[in-house]
Amino acid sequence: MKNRFILCTLIASFSLNVIAQNTSVDSNKTDSVSPVAPTPADSPAEEEVKKIAIDSSKITDLGVAVAPSIMRFRTSPGESETRYLTITNDTYKQQNFRITFADFDLNEQGSARQLPFGEQHEYGLTRWIVADQTFVKLKPGQAKKIGITINLPDVPEAYRAAWSMMMVDMEREREYLVPSKSGDNVSMGIIPTYGFGIFIYQNPPNTSINKVEITRFDFTYDNNNRYVNISVKNVGDGIGFCVVYVELSNLNTGHQERLPLKRITILPGQSRELDFAFPGDTPKGKYSVMGVLDFGSDTELEAAEMEITVQ
Repeated sequence: MKNRFILCTLIASFSLNVIAQNTSVDSNKTDSVSPVAPTPADSPAEEEVKKIAIDSSKITDLGVAVAPSIMRFRTSPGESETRYLTITNDTYKQQNFRITFADFDLNEQGSARQLPFGEQHEYGLTRWIVADQTFVKLKPGQAKKIGITINLPDVPEAYRAAWSMMMVDMEREREYLVPSKSGDNVSMGIIPTYGFGIFIYQNPPNTSINKVEITRFDFTYDNNNRYVNISVKNVGDGIGFCVVYVELSNLNTGHQERLPLKRITILPGQSRELDFAFPGDTPKGKYSVMGVLDFGSDTELEAAEMEITVQ
């Protein structure tokens, strides 16, 4: 079934109110990170980072927390900028972590693929970013702030967007392997560890982040589900942080409904594919469907509209 849609740009003489929760990742899990292996370790640094005092009597043993999950920089070429990562050890054991950086790519579904350690992406930020401590020891109930600094040279490559991923991987000392009594074999064990991935995005002030377009808008269905499909593309030279949502209007009853919004990050030149599922109890009838893309402009929204029949 083919649906024709009308693509338009809305000039906003009003303020668009979009309710969004602060989450560790984009809502609806639109952006995800593929599991990665810890990178090679280097020598521990001195305890130079700022310490945040925590009353050990308030430890809840919920685990380790890392914040924020996304860092956004607006550093000008030839300048430096520092932001801070906080690691909190809410456990009764000492925890050790190694901080490393790697470049990555995003596919059309928003899944991140980390490049092999040492390999640089064309738009990679790893060559210009450092942590003021790469080995972090946390006592029970302790938290630390680690400075993450971008040092941009005044070169042509620094005048465009760049990105990378920071990994905070737990390190655990290997236990001594004890040979069996017979001496014929040595018992081997698995050391469980975990880590965190933090997205880092850099948009220099000269970049244009208001050039994200809707390239496809249609309606598909099968025996069990109905979807509005939206494709968007970043035709600018900056990283776009967008909100996309769909509104339904029943042409017979006038009833209106907004489907759950999606927050996405879209890199320069990249396309993203988004599917919005209809509620299972959507009544049959004719509907006007509008897809709205808010890419951060103070005056414009990108929108597309079509009419469909739900049977």
